[in-house]
Amino acid sequence: MRILVVEDDPLLATGLTRLLTRAGHGVDHVSSGNLADGALRAVAYELVVLDIGLPDIDGFEVLRRLRQRTSSTNVL
Repeated sequence: MRILVVEDDPLLATGLTRLLTRAGHGVDHVSSGNLADGALRAVAYELVVLDIGLPDIDGFEVLRRLRQRTSSTNVL
């Protein structure tokens, strides 16, 4: 499964990325809402682990933009 982790806390992002990679998933990580929006436009992820409190645009805005593109990507 291809997963995007959107998390600005380096310790949490590293832990999640390692755990998901060890479980056999392809994992990309970004640390801001704008980077997440760009990644979601470029790659068809099956799952997004999305932080709400991000330094630029928040996770709710990232989700709103994703759904405006009629994406059915699963989001946690």
